[in-house]
Amino acid sequence: MPRSVMLALLVPAYVLAGRIGLLLAFANENASPVWAPTGLAIAALLIVGIRAWPAVALGAFIVNLINSGSIPAAMVIAVGNTLEAVAGAWLTNRFARGRAVFDSTGDVLRFVLIAAGVSAIAASIGAATVIVGGLGTQADPGAIWLTWWLGDTVGAIVVAPIIVLWERRPRLFDVARRLPELLALLATLALVVYAVFSPWPAGRPDFPVILVPVLLWSAFRFGAWFTALCSAMVAMMAIYGTLRGWGPFGRWSLNDALLILQTFIGMSTTMMLSVAAEVARRRDVEQDLRRLNDDLEWSIATRTDELVKVNERLIEAQEVAHVGSWEWDISSDRIWWSDEMYRIYGIERSAPIGYEAFLGHLHPDDRPRVEATVRQAMADGRPFEFEHRVMRRDGTFRVLHGAGRVIVNSSWQPIRMVGIGLDITERKEAEEARAQLIQEQARRQEAEESSRAKDQFLAILSHELRTPLNAALGWAHMLREMPRDSPATRNAVDTIYRNLLVQSRLVSDIVDVSRISKGALTIEPAPIDLAGIINAAMEMVREPARLRRITLESRVDGEMIVDLIGDAKRLEQVFWNLLSNGVRFGREGGIVSVAAALDGESVRVTVEDDGPGIDPAFLPHVFEPFRQADASPRRAHDGLGLGLAIARHLVELHGGSMSAANRASGGAQLIVVLPARSVMTTAQR
Repeated sequence: MPRSVMLALLVPAYVLAGRIGLLLAFANENASPVWAPTGLAIAALLIVGIRAWPAVALGAFIVNLINSGSIPAAMVIAVGNTLEAVAGAWLTNRFARGRAVFDSTGDVLRFVLIAAGVSAIAASIGAATVIVGGLGTQADPGAIWLTWWLGDTVGAIVVAPIIVLWERRPRLFDVARRLPELLALLATLALVVYAVFSPWPAGRPDFPVILVPVLLWSAFRFGAWFTALCSAMVAMMAIYGTLRGWGPFGRWSLNDALLILQTFIGMSTTMMLSVAAEVARRRDVEQDLRRLNDDLEWSIATRTDELVKVNERLIEAQEVAHVGSWEWDISSDRIWWSDEMYRIYGIERSAPIGYEAFLGHLHPDDRPRVEATVRQAMADGRPFEFEHRVMRRDGTFRVLHGAGRVIVNSSWQPIRMVGIGLDITERKEAEEARAQLIQEQARRQEAEESSRAKDQFLAILSHELRTPLNAALGWAHMLREMPRDSPATRNAVDTIYRNLLVQSRLVSDIVDVSRISKGALTIEPAPIDLAGIINAAMEMVREPARLRRITLESRVDGEMIVDLIGDAKRLEQVFWNLLSNGVRFGREGGIVSVAAALDGESVRVTVEDDGPGIDPAFLPHVFEPFRQADASPRRAHDGLGLGLAIARHLVELHGGSMSAANRASGGAQLIVVLPARSVMTTAQR
C-alpha cells in the first residue's frame, strides 16, 4: 500500500477502531480492554515513518473528544497515545530491526516487551487524566490503569503484525495453489473457536488451549501473516462469545472476562508469531542450504567438466610440446607417467615402471650421472635438472631434459618426487646443425677476412716498398750528376740510406712474421741494461720526432732495473716499435714519454703519447697482424700493420705481456711487463 494512501486512511481508521474499542469500556467509559488503535498507530509509524505522528495525534484527539466531550482531556490523552506510538516505533527500529521485527523469535519477544513498556505511557497519562478530570464512571484507579495498559499491549501484539506483514503476505498464486488446505484450516479454526466460545453442545470441554494446535498449523504451513490474521479472527470470535457469557471466561464480570481473554490472546499470539518466525527462519535456512547445495553441485559439475577439459588440453599440450610429467612414490617404488612419457620412451602404458626399470631405459653412459643427481636431490631436498638419453626398443635414442623436486614428510624424509621430462631431441639436432653452420660461417668469414687482409697487405706492401725504392732511385740518378764532394751529394747519400733502411725494416718485419707463423722466431737471452736499450730506441726515433716537433721524455732509472735477462736486440726492436707508433700517431708538437717502474717481481714499461688515441672499436684488434685502423691506400700514416704484432710476440717470448689502452686525458698508452731474473728461467728454456 502506498504511504500516502496509508496516511490518508490512518486518521479515519484510528477513529473507527477507537470507537469500536470504546464500546467495550466497562470499568470506565475511557478505558477499554480491547484497543486496536495502538497496533494500528505503531504499524503505521513503522511503515511510513515517525514523521507521520501528527496523523496519530489527530486520530487520538478526535476519538477521545467524541468520547469525553472535553477538549483538554482529549488533548492530554491524545498526547499519551501519540507518545506511546512514537516510542514504540522508535524502540522497534532501534532494538528489533524495524519492519523486520516479526522475522525472528528474538525480535518478536523484544517487540512484545516494547509494546508492554510503551503501553504504560498511554495507560499512565490516560488513567491520570480520567481520575483527575473525573471523567466517566469512577472506579478503582488500578483497574482503570490495568484495563488501559492491557488493552493497548494486546492491541499492539495482535494488530501491528497484520499491517506490518501485509507486503509479505502470501501471493495469490500460492494461496490458490494451497486453497484446499487453507479452507480446511479456516473451517477447523472456526469449529474449534465455536466449540470453546459457544453454548453448544452442552457439556463440551471449553479449554481454550485446544486452539493452540490449529494456530500451530497456521504457523507451520502459512507463515506469520496468516498466523496473525488467524489470531485476530480468534480474538474477535472469542470476544463476541465472552460478551455473551459463553466460553471459559464467561463466569466473571465483563471487564474481568475481557482482561483474562486478552491475556490469553496476547500470550497465544506471541507464541504463534514466535513459532511462525522460527519456522520461516528454518525454511529460509533450508532454502539457502538447498540453494547452496544446488550451487555446490553445479559448481562441482562445472568444475569437473572444466577439469576434464583442462586435462584433455594438458594432454594435447604435452603432445604438442613433447613434454610429459611423472611422479615417483619412493616408499613403494612406483612411478606414474603421463601418456606423453610413455610415448617418448616408446613403451606400452600397461608396462609397470619402477626406479630400476627407469634406469634400464637410459643410455649406459648417462646412468651414473642420473643416479648421482637423484641421490643428491634426496640428500639436500633441492630442485634438480639434468639431461639424459633414452634408448628405445626400435634402437633410436631420444634426448630428454628432466626437472623435478623432492617432497618430504614432517620429519624431512623424502617420500615422493615429481617432475617433468621434455623431449629435446629435435632441439639438440637443430643446435648441432646450427653450431656446424656457425662454424662454417666463421671459417668462411675467417677465410674472407684472411683473403681481404692478404689483399690489403699486398697493396700496402707494394706501396711501402715502392715509396722508398722510388726515392732511392731518384736520388741515385741525381747523385750521378752531382760533384762527389758537394753537400748535396752528402744529402743524397743520406736520403738513399734512410729509404733503403726503411725498406730493410719492412723486409725484416715480413721475415719476422713468417718466422712467427712457423714458430721459428727465437731470442738470445743474456743480462741486459733496460735503460740503455730504451735510450738507444729513443735515439733511433729522435730525427722523426724532431721533424714533427715532438718532445721525447724518459723517466727510466737504470739502477732500478739492472737484474733482467733478455735479448737486447729484440727488446730494442720492441721499444723502437712502440716509440715509432707514438711519434707517428702523436699530436704534432706534443710529447711522447717512456717510463719504467718495478711491479712486484716484474718491470713495467709504459709508452704514452698525447695524440687522438686508438679507436675503441679497433682496440681489441690492435695487436693482430696486417690489421690497421685505416687500411685505405690514401691513409695518413704508413706502415704494414706488423710492428705491434711482432713486438707483442717478442715480449711474450721473454715471458712478459703487452697491452694497449687509451688515456683518460687523451692519447694512447702501450704497456710492456717483463719478468725479473727469477721469472726468466722458464722463458730462457
